[in-house]
Amino acid sequence: MAVLWLGAFVLFSLLYLATAQRGVSWQDSGSLQWRILTGTYADPLGLALVHPLYIAAGQLAAAIPVGRVTARINAFSGLAMAAALANVACIVTLLTGRRWIGLAAAAMLSVCHTVWWLATIAESYTLNVALFSAELWFLVALLRRPRAWLLVGLALACGLDWSVHNMALLGLPVYAAVGGVLIARRRLPAWSVAAALVAFAVGASPYWVLIARQLAAGGDLVATAKSALFGHYRPEVLNVSLHRPMMKINAEIAALNFVSFFPVLAVIGWWGLRRLPNRPTAYALAALTVIEVLFVVRYPITDQFTFLLPSLVLIALAGGLGVAALADASAGWRKAAAVACLLSVACPPALYAAVPRLAAWAGVQPNRPRRLPYRDELRFWLVPWKCHEQSAELFARAVLAEVHPGDVLLLDSTALDTLRVAQKLYGLGQGVVLTDSDEDLLGNYDHGPPSFLRALAGRPLYVLSPVKNYLPDKLLTDAYFVRPPGRVLYRVVWKAEPPASAPGG
Repeated sequence: MAVLWLGAFVLFSLLYLATAQRGVSWQDSGSLQWRILTGTYADPLGLALVHPLYIAAGQLAAAIPVGRVTARINAFSGLAMAAALANVACIVTLLTGRRWIGLAAAAMLSVCHTVWWLATIAESYTLNVALFSAELWFLVALLRRPRAWLLVGLALACGLDWSVHNMALLGLPVYAAVGGVLIARRRLPAWSVAAALVAFAVGASPYWVLIARQLAAGGDLVATAKSALFGHYRPEVLNVSLHRPMMKINAEIAALNFVSFFPVLAVIGWWGLRRLPNRPTAYALAALTVIEVLFVVRYPITDQFTFLLPSLVLIALAGGLGVAALADASAGWRKAAAVACLLSVACPPALYAAVPRLAAWAGVQPNRPRRLPYRDELRFWLVPWKCHEQSAELFARAVLAEVHPGDVLLLDSTALDTLRVAQKLYGLGQGVVLTDSDEDLLGNYDHGPPSFLRALAGRPLYVLSPVKNYLPDKLLTDAYFVRPPGRVLYRVVWKAEPPASAPGG
């Protein structure tokens, strides 16, 4: 099994290292790059978005003196995803008894759109799924041959996972039920509960330390608990509705994960779960799949498709069982299953490469209120590899060349940390002030225009997108936005002043 794991890890690492983005990134990935570079273990949106273990691991990757630091940070996501795929190969091998099926399941998963897309940029999800797949490995092994150390390993992996992302909590009910049943049936010693709780606490300690610090600094207990569990996303986390504006586009992007025989094999595998010799394993995997899928389909956020990773891992396990079911049926079906696996690895990349052109030819355009300079939206979202994706890098260099020391740029989270990273690494835009509407530097304009203007102190103010939802509403009505030809930024001209040229935006 060790040879299989190492071989799979090397194979998939090569794929993701070759296709990882090299430079600075947009939105959340840019923010994670910034926090790794500065060692920032805080997030304005709450404790739930801090991901302390990911930041610490990212700092270790950034310290390796090879290539560009942004490339190293991005590449770390690929290495974590490769570890997850190696785990999947071993789990499927454990379930089916055949290494080739384990490797085939991992290979089909490796080219799924969401998996590949997240493995090439700085994201915490890949480390989350690496630990989640380790939990699954411990779980399957525990149900096959109950041993106290396997329960302790499962608890430790889950605790570490919580220090990466709160999605780790979704599996806790299943793990607790499995442990409780095994202890009740005397398949595990009672003391293993205490050992598992200690292991979980050790794994979760990086996150618990941050929670304790906030409480020690005078944080309210209830508010801190809400921040740790939900951040500022409590309504979204607890949402039960399926009606939301971004559901269609997320469903379209998510559908790219299934442009192969992968889902067909998974359906066959799910049908065959009832024939697994170890019925509790089937029940546990089915319960986890239901929990993960239900969580993501009703989670109403803009990048909903990125939360599919744990579900895709569970689907891959089912796909491996489907391949095994076909291979056991007859020699002919075994050949058909092998061909289906090969096509499921070879065809998706070809489709990803073609789909932006096909969408453009069909007149499909993203329904977005603004356009980001240098970024081809279709290619950015639909093509998973990012080795040639430089839009954030080009944007940052262009913007920081337009402004002067003392100028203030008011930005949203899509671009703010992108510019901060470029400013720090390339020495561009020195003396330029970068801020957003939620920071204390200027305050939110809607909450107090006079205090905002006092803090601005007459300095030139620039914005990227003078449209609703990207700037304070009152600012949009109190100012003109002027963009000279060939420039990226709009200068804010207060309506009490005459505009220098025709209003932009």
